[in-house]
Amino acid sequence: MTATVGAVQIVQAAWFSTSHASAHDAVTARERPFTPPAYPLLVGRARRFTSLVTQMHIEVCGALRLDAADPPMAVFATRQGEIQTAERLISDFRDTAMVSSARFALSVHNTASGVYSVAAGSHAPATTVTGDNAIAAGWLEAVLSALDANRRVLLSIADEPVPAVFGGPSGTTGVAAAFLLAPIGGAPAGRRAELSIAPAPDAANDDAPDTLHVLARAVDAWTRGAAAAIALGRIQPGAALELRLAPEGAA
Repeated sequence: MTATVGAVQIVQAAWFSTSHASAHDAVTARERPFTPPAYPLLVGRARRFTSLVTQMHIEVCGALRLDAADPPMAVFATRQGEIQTAERLISDFRDTAMVSSARFALSVHNTASGVYSVAAGSHAPATTVTGDNAIAAGWLEAVLSALDANRRVLLSIADEPVPAVFGGPSGTTGVAAAFLLAPIGGAPAGRRAELSIAPAPDAANDDAPDTLHVLARAVDAWTRGAAAAIALGRIQPGAALELRLAPEGAA
């Protein structure tokens, strides 16, 4: 039996991929040459030592039109975290028995949320979710926060390629998406999005969903005004989370 968690509206969405110019390009497997994020929200020394995953978080968050006088709560989610920074620190320590203190300070899982809060001048609460089911957990945290606090929530999800030395996923694309969520009925109006929990055999929960695939489908459906049901991955043993987008204009 499927259980509804709650419904919000997606007011804005932003996309970035190092290998795809748009979410629709990612869905249709149309690639471009590797393109780094510009992340103009960060300037000067604030740009130093930032990793690709942090740059992508800042890129998509900066692309949203947010009210600086009333910043939303924020939820940042990443499956792999600062994995490239971790590899660099391990390599430096192995080769020189020393690591950069500045790079070490930016190696923690909530680097992006802290960098963004400072860059945007936001004092709103921010949460960071990491781990294999971070996509599902991030959506769950963001939707429940919007409903509980009855206010807008910024959800940013990003992952960078995993260095080969770790033997993890072998993709070469960095990807990020940001969504501005709000309670139903708030202004301005957005697209209705509903979270639900459905039973799933343990075997179906073994493989976490691909970040690129999930984010591309969500942003593409939102952009085109199309209905969609997107599997977000396991949220607890025997249960998976699903995001359902209503077609544009639906109540």
